[in-house]
Amino acid sequence: MTETRSLHWPAVSTLARSDAQSLASPRVMEAVTRFAAVLCLFTLATVLIFWPCIAHLHTALIGPPEDNMNDFWNSWYAVVGRDPAHFFFTRLLRFPEGTSLIYQSFAYPQVFAVVVLSRGSGTDMGTLVALQNITLLASFPLAGVGAFYLVRHLAQSTVGGLIGGFVFAFNPSHVAHALHHAGVASIEFLPFFVLAYLLALDRRSAVWLGIAAVFYALSALSCWYYLFYCAYFIGFHLLYLRVRDHAWPRGWNLTAPAFCLVSTLAILSPLIVPMVMLARPSVYDGGGNTLVADLLGYFAFPPEHLLSSLSRGLRFTGYPWESTVYLGLVNLAVLGWLWLRTGFARTSPLFYVAFGMLTFCILASGEALHVDGMVTPLHLPDAALDKLPFFANVRAPSRAIVFVYLFLGMGIGSAAAAALRHRHFASKAGVAAMAALIALDFYPANLAATPVACPSGLTVLKTDPDRGFGVLNLPLSYADADSYMLEQACHGRPLVDGITSREMATTLINRLSFGDVPTQREQLIRAHVKYILVHRPRNGLYAWSKELPPVAQFRKNYRAAYDGPDMIVLRVY
Repeated sequence: MTETRSLHWPAVSTLARSDAQSLASPRVMEAVTRFAAVLCLFTLATVLIFWPCIAHLHTALIGPPEDNMNDFWNSWYAVVGRDPAHFFFTRLLRFPEGTSLIYQSFAYPQVFAVVVLSRGSGTDMGTLVALQNITLLASFPLAGVGAFYLVRHLAQSTVGGLIGGFVFAFNPSHVAHALHHAGVASIEFLPFFVLAYLLALDRRSAVWLGIAAVFYALSALSCWYYLFYCAYFIGFHLLYLRVRDHAWPRGWNLTAPAFCLVSTLAILSPLIVPMVMLARPSVYDGGGNTLVADLLGYFAFPPEHLLSSLSRGLRFTGYPWESTVYLGLVNLAVLGWLWLRTGFARTSPLFYVAFGMLTFCILASGEALHVDGMVTPLHLPDAALDKLPFFANVRAPSRAIVFVYLFLGMGIGSAAAAALRHRHFASKAGVAAMAALIALDFYPANLAATPVACPSGLTVLKTDPDRGFGVLNLPLSYADADSYMLEQACHGRPLVDGITSREMATTLINRLSFGDVPTQREQLIRAHVKYILVHRPRNGLYAWSKELPPVAQFRKNYRAAYDGPDMIVLRVY
């Protein structure tokens, strides 16, 4: 019995053979037309949903001022700021020592797309902002297309594929991370990986297994968390076969997963090897029991939901975008209907969907189950995973929710296909109503944006003829450091500060004296730091920290080269 047929979706293997034949026949035009139509449909949905952001494509980054500015720096660095001979080490940050970028959160396919597109469109600030936004938004239609083909392959239903594709592509977690993390939002390769992997098992095809490894690698290059989550999917699938057949897989169904993992690691080895060498035992902060999926979060409206005000009384640990795991009340009701109609046998589609959702919900819940922000005594598998070398760097378990949404899309698509097989008006009307309600339930509101403009005070840095000096930015906070990296695209000077995904070494910013400003000045002079930029509060940023001396002390020890409404530029020497 072939692997995909064993999942017991209707006529799956027949559909797979039909698709293969169409590639070698005149029907290839039909396949191309279908692909273009589905891509256009999901692109239109993206435009409608993100129109408030698209209206300011060249002048504002999608999302509130936070890690979106860091992601923009990644693209700017790849296009403009990099040293081609030393891409993974730079002195543009953490000047004068510099810092390794081997762990920096480059969403490599997205960054590569910006590099390629900039060759024809230019590298000015407005163009780079637009390219950053466009490549980020592209993850939505591409994810929709991938999930469409996966669900259509399993459910043998174009309508089911479209609805399931929408559920996956426009899930609330994807929207939330698109406002903050380009890498986590790059989910578009995951459904293609799963589809290719299932086809490889079904056809015993080394070619499809190689394709699966390529999409696996692209997913990992988008976000290193997906290196682990795709491996967890492979492990889940083996466990599913064990539960269903009461015996562990053998032969091709056992060697294929190992080959897929080894092939992917071989593709990624030029990056993984140095990353592993530096991860002793961890180069990242904690979060395995903080940035998690809360049990109530699966039913609570997230901040970008139209009804988010109804969930304001709930308390979740971690950042709001990390705790966004809402599955959709409509979706859960549809799965309940499918359960009543088809049952829950081990060979049913619903069992595969539910088992997959449960597995990744457990992984997304972190080291212990959280309920309304409270940590329960129920420990989960991630408590052991966080103790393993290299695995400890996967510090935000809630991001595993992406596979929950993929299984959810499969289930919703299967429900739509089951309803449409009755072929009467009531079924079609019911599926149309279901699709409309799902779209409304997942439709985001309150989408924030970060205006991008070069402050006037940076002109002092741009017009200074000297080379080789650095700049210190004040005040110091996480989001402020992200904004300073965005400003670097305006002036191009090395920063004493800045922030990377993993801090790899101690540099001047860690040794700098702030309590004794005269001593600080001597340190800056020795390090060739020529300017201090004291930013004035605006856009919710640059609140002066009580740990820093008053601005008057800086004025007393340094000469002002610029004093404006945006910042004070102090000259060190």
